[in-house]
Amino acid sequence: MTSYLTIYIWISLGIVFQGEVALLGAGHLIYAGSVNFWIVILIATFLSFINGEIIFILSKTGLKLIPIPYEKIFKAGKLVEQYKTSLLLFSRFIYGVRNIIPAAFGLTDIKHAEFSILNFAGAFIWAVTFTTVGLFSGGLLSNFIDVKRYQMLILGIFLGIAFTSMMFKIIKSQKQK
Repeated sequence: MTSYLTIYIWISLGIVFQGEVALLGAGHLIYAGSVNFWIVILIATFLSFINGEIIFILSKTGLKLIPIPYEKIFKAGKLVEQYKTSLLLFSRFIYGVRNIIPAAFGLTDIKHAEFSILNFAGAFIWAVTFTTVGLFSGGLLSNFIDVKRYQMLILGIFLGIAFTSMMFKIIKSQKQK
């Protein structure tokens, strides 16, 4: 039997590499009774929050430390001016801008405390949303298979999708250079 700590570590790695997919898989494990909903939310919120903070701080210290094209950051800066609060709260739901938005905020005059509060709230909303969707999809899937019996296989499939997706992104970025 796999220990709970091992499962949480794998969920954490999945969140780091491909957050949404890992949270969907974690939702299935929650449905199966293998992990706790609030612990998954805590882990996902913390990891997403820390990611935003690191990018924001690096952006404040100088763009040369951030591997994001300047053009994208400056384009995102226009969105920041227009949609400030809501953009930071919901940027995690917009594919391709999760890391660009905190960098763009780092170029504004926003106070770090204000950014951190909005960053935390956005991370929490994101974590609850995708984990809940995974929980409900686990319930739907249980109509077809025994989710509890195949929980480790399901986790493996979701983590495989997450890691494969990340590898394709890395390969694509290497080809563009």
